[in-house]
Amino acid sequence: MLLEFEVENFRSFADPVSFSMIASSDRSHADHLIAVEGSRDRLMRSASIYGANASGKSNLVMAMGMLQTLVLRSHLAQFGEPMPFFPFKFGKPGELISTHYRAVFLADGVEYEYSLRHDAARVLEESLYHFPKNRKAIIFERAEGRELRAPQDDGTLRAIAEKTLPNALLLSKAVQDNHASAIPAFKWFQERLMVILNINSMVVEERALARMQQDERFRTQLLKALQMADLGIVDVRGKVVRMDQDEMDKIPPEIQEQMKGMVNGRIEQWRRLEIKTVHQVVDEDGTAVQSEMDFHAEESLGTQKVLAVVALILEAVEAGKLLVLDEMDLRLHPLIARFLVEVMNDPEQNRLNAQFVFTTHNTGLFDLDLFRRDQIWFVEKDARGRSVLYSLSDFKVRKDLRVQKAYEVGRFGAIPFVRGGKVVE
Repeated sequence: MLLEFEVENFRSFADPVSFSMIASSDRSHADHLIAVEGSRDRLMRSASIYGANASGKSNLVMAMGMLQTLVLRSHLAQFGEPMPFFPFKFGKPGELISTHYRAVFLADGVEYEYSLRHDAARVLEESLYHFPKNRKAIIFERAEGRELRAPQDDGTLRAIAEKTLPNALLLSKAVQDNHASAIPAFKWFQERLMVILNINSMVVEERALARMQQDERFRTQLLKALQMADLGIVDVRGKVVRMDQDEMDKIPPEIQEQMKGMVNGRIEQWRRLEIKTVHQVVDEDGTAVQSEMDFHAEESLGTQKVLAVVALILEAVEAGKLLVLDEMDLRLHPLIARFLVEVMNDPEQNRLNAQFVFTTHNTGLFDLDLFRRDQIWFVEKDARGRSVLYSLSDFKVRKDLRVQKAYEVGRFGAIPFVRGGKVVE
């Protein structure tokens, strides 16, 4: 479970910002909270993030995804290969020279804190701590030009650090060498964190299709959710089809070149999904009639989005994962979006304490009957192009205040200032 995430000098987040899933003293919706064994802290099951277009909401999701990618893939770096580096674009020369990430999370019931600072060429600082029995203990501290600090190390971690390239993470390299102290933190990034920027993607749909074919319980729950959302779908069928040369020849050459880049030019890896949805209606005689539809050609983008989001939510609920979604409810009816949020916050359905963080523009969800104040966050960009992050709990809000209306008129910021006037003269 996630406690805190911080980022600095990543895209529009020039200055340090901190996002927290630790509950405030707000006493509302106690069932939206997760008790942490051995701690007085309680964690939130979900959080929504509001802000104008281009305010930086997606950049926060990207930052979480980038840290995950660095942790999971850094050991593959070649000597001299640049690190993924996306600094703030509008700073003064020399002002912002490195990106910093910090994540605090629970893995196997133990709190971990992982921190990374790097530039385009190398890791500048990296540290991993854990809190057994709620006491902070160093696993390692690594800094450029200084000797590794690892008080509990028997020499093996130091030996791994000496072989770790300047552009690679010690956390990533240590796990590849099967060092036990690094494995729980690494596995949290690998198995417990899901960051999804493009929900309507083949990867998400293929993942959902595979789960439906392998897990009958998952399939049953997914179909039940689709029926509860009033989509008229009673079954989903599908398969992965490898594309033959005749199909490839019909694709424009420029698209073929892009696909070659994505799959290293191996034509046998090119594939597509064939998904069929089964709808049931009643004919003029009152008899139930079923008909099959092509998922991509005949279903709306909204219906495709509902299936993908429901599948991701069920996967997170089933395994107690953290699911981070960009534009979670884009193309969804507001009532369906509300239905999905209720699933997230319901302890009877979310029994393994999955967490959900999503960006949205849907002010219909800006409701204190649906969220606690600390579950609502904002991203706002100032005149210098710098994004700031803050929570509704930072404001004094009366219980009877119509918060949706207050947000729409600008009381909490994080809305676009749309200048009136004629575009076409």
